[in-house]
Amino acid sequence: MRRAIFVIALALLWAPSHGGPVAAQFNSGYEGITWGTSLDSLVGVLPGGEHHFSTSPGQRVYIVRNDEPLFGVPRQGMSVAYYMGKGNVVDYIGITVPYERRDQLLGVLLSLFGPYTRTAVNQGMAAIYSWPIDNGITMAVKASANPTNGILEFGVARWSGAAKSLKAE
Repeated sequence: MRRAIFVIALALLWAPSHGGPVAAQFNSGYEGITWGTSLDSLVGVLPGGEHHFSTSPGQRVYIVRNDEPLFGVPRQGMSVAYYMGKGNVVDYIGITVPYERRDQLLGVLLSLFGPYTRTAVNQGMAAIYSWPIDNGITMAVKASANPTNGILEFGVARWSGAAKSLKAE
């Protein structure tokens, strides 16, 4: 009996600390840039990016060219945007993908992370596909409603105020 109680207690203690596939993939950030990286450190690791004002809590975004495939989806000529949160540290990362790869990206994400739990339309301008928060990590795909000059972004965030930009506004 004691053994059964111990096993159940151990399982209950272990479960909350073990995330699902989203947390396993992005718990440490993206491509070596960890959540909470300062702007100065980010620029030191990825020099030559563009600095822009943003609506993120830190009111700043740092954009770098990066055309590495995302889960095998080609991204030639694309970029990665690191949005700064409170304290001017990275808490949201937006990875651009060519709009014509929308269905391919969604298909890969569905196979890796399961179904999205919510689809929203942001002021009629974009569809937002959101996955459940996994151990403090959230992700979504935002696709412009009009394919002419379409925009497609995969976003991932450590749950905080900046993660709200993953949701419909």
